[in-house]
Amino acid sequence: MILLMGGTKDSKIIGEKLKEKFKNLDIIYTSTTNYGAKLSKNFADKIISKPLDRNELEEVILKNNIKILIDATHPFAINASKNAIEVCKKLNIEYVRYERKEEKIINDNIIYVDSFDKAFYIAKNYKRIFFMAGIKNLKKAVDILGDKVVVRVLPISVNEALKYLPQENIVAMYGTFSKELNRALIKDYNCDVIITKESGDTGGFKEKVLGALEAGAKVIVVERPKLNYPIVFNDIEELIKYVGRKLCQ
Repeated sequence: MILLMGGTKDSKIIGEKLKEKFKNLDIIYTSTTNYGAKLSKNFADKIISKPLDRNELEEVILKNNIKILIDATHPFAINASKNAIEVCKKLNIEYVRYERKEEKIINDNIIYVDSFDKAFYIAKNYKRIFFMAGIKNLKKAVDILGDKVVVRVLPISVNEALKYLPQENIVAMYGTFSKELNRALIKDYNCDVIITKESGDTGGFKEKVLGALEAGAKVIVVERPKLNYPIVFNDIEELIKYVGRKLCQ
């Protein structure tokens, strides 16, 4: 029995590959949202679609006799990863992290910061800000920057976004997007800066940054938090091989 912590496109790929390679493997999949949970419908034997604190995670592991925990959560889901590492250490089970490769782009018009607070402080100097970092930090962005903010969110997050911004400041779209579409949106909304997260290739990071640069906008990138993972893979195939060896022991 494996516990796969997901909610990401990466976790969907990992789950499907594991199920294809190990036919009799049982997979419990966790996500903090119903949207993330839907990614696992083709491979998960059991789905948990709510945030788990440390005690709840420990209970799931013990109840289901989990042997390996694969952490494929978002690079910014740092608390979930910390909890998983600590629980696995306590229970003496295998913890394996899948971490998207970092994809830094160096340009004079790109500013890297280590927190959203710093990003918002810098963004105060600009006229119109395209917030491309999801719904989680939107309230704080609007509290600090006001209605200069334009945000792009998933359609399921529109009601939440409407609590903070008028509808004309909200772009509701699903998926990752091309450089060309990002460029067009930034130009159409007359934004002179974007705020985004260093989310890696799966999160469309490069397309956001290059689209902004071509639109003549500055880019503020919030770097992913650093965590000392016990075991980490940046390649899904290598992770699958490692898990396979552990399953055979």
